[in-house]
Amino acid sequence: MPTCQDCRFYTAIDELKGECFSLGFEVRGKTDSKKCPERAFRPNKGPRSKKSGARSY
Repeated sequence: MPTCQDCRFYTAIDELKGECFSLGFEVRGKTDSKKCPERAFRPNKGPRSKKSGARSY
């Protein structure tokens, strides 16, 4: 199962928590993606992912 830390909007603060830019607050990295508030989860793997090195033109 994907977790919050697998989301393109997640930025790690430390080993346990991070910041979710789409929601504007801290979340636990191990939270199940199905419990994502606002259903904002987007996988960070793929052609349009910021973490995959994709660039916007």
